[in-house]
Amino acid sequence: MPKSRFSSIDKSTQKTKEWLHEVQRELGWEDENMVYIATRSVLQTLRDRLPVEEAVELADELPMVMKGMYYEGYRASGKPEKIKNREEFFQKVHEKSPRKPLRTEEATRVVFHMLEKKLGGAGEIRQVKHNLPKDLQMLWEIE
Repeated sequence: MPKSRFSSIDKSTQKTKEWLHEVQRELGWEDENMVYIATRSVLQTLRDRLPVEEAVELADELPMVMKGMYYEGYRASGKPEKIKNREEFFQKVHEKSPRKPLRTEEATRVVFHMLEKKLGGAGEIRQVKHNLPKDLQMLWEIE
C-alpha cells in the first residue's frame, strides 16, 4: 500500500517548528522541550486573559498544530480571567508550566514578539493588545 501524505498537517507541523525555533533562538535556550512548555504556557495564559471571541480570533491565525497547543485544556466559561497586571500574568504562566523554574517575563516577551512578527500584519495583534492591561501591552514592544 502506498504511503500517503497529509500535506496540510505536514505544512502546519513545519510552520509550528519554525515558530518554536524562532522562540528558541531569541531565548537562547538549548532545551527544546522547555521552549515548547514556555510557548504553550504563555499562549494559554494569553488565551485565558482574552474575551472568548478574541481568543478564538487569535487562534484562527495560528498554524493548525499550534492551535492544538493553544486550545489544550481550554474552558470558555469564566473567561476572560481577571489578570490585572504583568505580575499576575507571569504567575499564571508559571502555574501552567509543569517544569519549574520558568523565566516567565523573558518567555512572555519573546512569545509576544514572535506573535507580533508572524501575525502583526493581520491586525489581530492590535486587537489582542487592546484587551490587555497597559503594563502587559508594553511587553509587546521590542527593546
